[in-house]
Amino acid sequence: MKPAKGAGGGQQGNVRKRLTIKDIADVLSVTPATVSKALRDGSDISHETKEMVKKVSQKLGYRPNFLARSLINNRSRIIGVLVPDLRISFFSEAVRGMYEEASKKGYQCLFLVHDELEAREKEKLEFLYDIRADGILLNAAGGKMNYPLLEKMNQEGIRIVCWDRSLDDFGFRSVKIDDFEASYNLTSKIIKEGRKHIMFLGPHTKVSVLKDRFKGYRSALKENGVRYRPELIVQSFRNVEDSYNKILEVLRQKVQFDAIVSVGGLITYGAGKAILEFKKRVPEDVMIGEFGDNDIVYKLGVLFYSVVQNPQEIGKASTDLLINMIESRKPDQEFLNIVIHSEIMERRPIGK
Repeated sequence: MKPAKGAGGGQQGNVRKRLTIKDIADVLSVTPATVSKALRDGSDISHETKEMVKKVSQKLGYRPNFLARSLINNRSRIIGVLVPDLRISFFSEAVRGMYEEASKKGYQCLFLVHDELEAREKEKLEFLYDIRADGILLNAAGGKMNYPLLEKMNQEGIRIVCWDRSLDDFGFRSVKIDDFEASYNLTSKIIKEGRKHIMFLGPHTKVSVLKDRFKGYRSALKENGVRYRPELIVQSFRNVEDSYNKILEVLRQKVQFDAIVSVGGLITYGAGKAILEFKKRVPEDVMIGEFGDNDIVYKLGVLFYSVVQNPQEIGKASTDLLINMIESRKPDQEFLNIVIHSEIMERRPIGK
């Protein structure tokens, strides 16, 4: 027995076919080409026909196929944004700046997270290539696995701007702070506070921004006459658990350190937890300096120094640069890299 419509037949029986230009043409007894031109305000279609087509389309609830239209126009007005990790407030604040700037200029942003994994980054890049995104705001995972794909996209006219992290092997424009200078200033400030055994915490290879922070740290030690100690370089994954366990082990081994320069908030929070649980005082016994992910570090309830990176400004400036490049169609070389101002700020526990 055939089930009644909408009863017992599952969801498939309730699915409605999406309305097409051909459906509207059939209702109006005109050609699909006429409907298409009318919806695009074609100059060879009369005003009366345009109004009739638009009125019927609206009444029937027609929505244009956005991707199909982008194939015809060779423009999608889509910007793809690759983000390493939305748990980190720096990235989420930068994303807000991108969204606001893109909306002002009639573009849609697609935010895709790669979790610092090259294979996942490849998936996201291929997706943006397939939907013909006009441009990409790239915060790369590091490594060279995706270089051929990036080169192909660039050659085919997909504009790429690096934000927060640059790619040394490409001529892509970038929008970021001067990470070498910021790390140099942060380390120097800690040295001026009387600290001589300063740990560098976090990864410092593979990604340009981390390399620059490590170079700034080393340069500040040298310029201020502080001995570089390899045992105070602690490599950590960018998560709370790893930095917590590694700093706890360093403390158990009685390695002497009186300050930390940390590359990010999650790592800083894990390290801070270990230090406090080991009955060390912050900042009296160990001073903490980190790169600007304050939402989570504030939870430690201690005084610390932070590099203010102005993430929303980075987001807005990188989006504005990318849209200018898309719309001008000038070569990348005619645009300048943008360096966003940063500063060192003392952060006190909330309410103190």
